[in-house]
Amino acid sequence: MMETPRVCIIGAGATGLVASKILHERNIPFECFEKGSGIGGLWRFNNDSGLSAAYKSLHINSSRNMMAFSDFKMPATYPDFPDHSDILAYYEDYVDEFGFRDQIRFRTAVQAVDPVDGHYRVTIDDGSSRPQETLFDHVIVANGHHWSPKTPEFNGPFNGRSFHSYDYKTHEGLEGKRVLVVGIGNSGCDISCEVSRVSAKTFLATRSGAHIIPKYLFGKPLD
Repeated sequence: MMETPRVCIIGAGATGLVASKILHERNIPFECFEKGSGIGGLWRFNNDSGLSAAYKSLHINSSRNMMAFSDFKMPATYPDFPDHSDILAYYEDYVDEFGFRDQIRFRTAVQAVDPVDGHYRVTIDDGSSRPQETLFDHVIVANGHHWSPKTPEFNGPFNGRSFHSYDYKTHEGLEGKRVLVVGIGNSGCDISCEVSRVSAKTFLATRSGAHIIPKYLFGKPLD
């Protein structure tokens, strides 16, 4: 039986960092496990965790002031809609400002979480000889929702290159091609615009209609 309640946080992306900061400032013991070698999750371009879907041209689609944490503003020198490198730098400063980096275990993957008599047995792999097991009172899952791509299946043959937006990094290799982007979400719109500058023709397919609204209205961020 553990004397002091302990919390496990899975993932050091945006949500994992916020959870870590709150627990840290309230003196609640916790460990944050991050598969990669650095914080940031999605916003760490080419994250060595292998789980970031960020592409090189990625920018936020909510404005700087609206996305910032209430107790830690983004620098006024940032553009209205920062790119992934700005966001990562902001998160790095956030961790250092509130001082909980030493409670994040990097290069440590969570393999399993099993309930045991009102607690949770967390199995981790930190690259040592064998997986380790640690008992926690609570588990916060903050592993994101953009790391597991779902690729649709289409009937009929197709001899061209087919891949998910998760695997898109730059338009390299699509020059002069006829490109079909399936889906009118944020990444679909971004990639369509970017690819259209180099492709022979770009098509954006959507199941239903959608409204594309501008980022600015009367010279100010719309949100």
